[in-house]
Amino acid sequence: MTLDASSYKAYAQIKSQPSELQRIITASEPVAAAADKLANAERVFVVGTGTSYNATLFAAHCLHVIGVEASPWTAYDFAVYGPTLTPADAAIVYSHSGRKQYSQRSLERVRVAGAAGIWVAGQNPDADNPADVILRTVARETSSMFTVSHTAAMLLTARVIDHLKPGSLGDLAAVPDAVNTALSTEPVVRDLASQWRDLGAIVAVGGGPHEISALEIAIKINEGPRMRSHGYSIEQFLHGPQAQMQTDDGLVVFGCAGAGLERTQAVAQFGLDIGIPVAWTAPAEGPSGVVNLEVIDVGESLAPIVQAVPGQLLAAHLAAVRGVDCDSFRLDEPAFKRAFERYSL
Repeated sequence: MTLDASSYKAYAQIKSQPSELQRIITASEPVAAAADKLANAERVFVVGTGTSYNATLFAAHCLHVIGVEASPWTAYDFAVYGPTLTPADAAIVYSHSGRKQYSQRSLERVRVAGAAGIWVAGQNPDADNPADVILRTVARETSSMFTVSHTAAMLLTARVIDHLKPGSLGDLAAVPDAVNTALSTEPVVRDLASQWRDLGAIVAVGGGPHEISALEIAIKINEGPRMRSHGYSIEQFLHGPQAQMQTDDGLVVFGCAGAGLERTQAVAQFGLDIGIPVAWTAPAEGPSGVVNLEVIDVGESLAPIVQAVPGQLLAAHLAAVRGVDCDSFRLDEPAFKRAFERYSL
C-alpha cells in the first residue's frame, strides 16, 4: 500500500520550516541572557538525545568557531555518568518536548551544582523548569519524526553564538530562504524515494559540520520509513565501515565548498565505483553520476540547518511509498507498542 506523504503530520511540519525559522530570527527570546551565561563559564556542556544530540553537535561546532570549547553529551550519559560540575560551568540542554526524563535529570544536575543552565525546548509550559534561561523554539510537534523543532533549535543556538561574536557563523537571515529553496528538491526526492524504497540500507556520510547532517538523516530514515540507516564522518566511513556496503544499498553524501570538499567527493565517487546510487546534498558540484539534491550555500557552520531538509523529505516520501505511518513512532504495530510500554522516555 502506497500512501500520500502530504497526509503525514510530519509533512506539514517540514513545510512550515521557512516561516517558523523566519520567526525565530527575530523572536523575543532571551538570547543575550543565554550568551552571557556562556561567556562567563569556564566549561560548557551541550546535552541532548537523538535528534537533540545532533543539535548538541551543532552547538559544539558553532562554539568552537568562536573559540569556546564545548563538550557534547547524550542526556542519559550526562545525567547518569556525567562530569562533576561546579558553579563555574554552564550547560545547554536540548529537548523537543521538554518532558523527557533524562533531559530533566541533566538540568537538575546542573541546578544542584549551581552551574548555569540553558534550556532549549518547545513552547509547551514548564512552570517548574530549573533552568536559568529558557529558549523556546516552536509549538510541540504532533509527529514523532521531529523536524521543525530541530532546525529551530539550531537556528536559535546560532543566534546565541552570533550574539557572542556577530557574523562569526555567516548570515543567519539567509537561512529561512535557503530552507525554502531546499524544499524545492521535493520532486527529485520523491523520485529517489520510489527508486530507493527497497534498498537494504541507506548510509549517509559528511565531514566536519556535515557529519551532523549525515547523523540526522540516518535518524529520520530509521524513524520514518523504518529502514536501516547509518551516519558517519568521512574518514570514519573510509576506515572500515565502507566494507559493509552492498549492491542494494544507497549512499547520501553531504558537503560544501571548503576544506573537506575533495575528500567528500572521493566518498561519493567510491559509491559510484562500487555501483550503488549516490545522492549528493551540497551547493558544490559532485562527481558525474550522482543525484543532485541542490541546496544554497549558507556557509559550513549553518549548513546543517539547510541540509536537514532534503533528508526530512526523503524520510517522509520513503515512508509513503513503503506504506508506513512516519508519525507514529511505530506504535501502530502491537509488538512494538507492547515493548515500548515496558520503558519510559
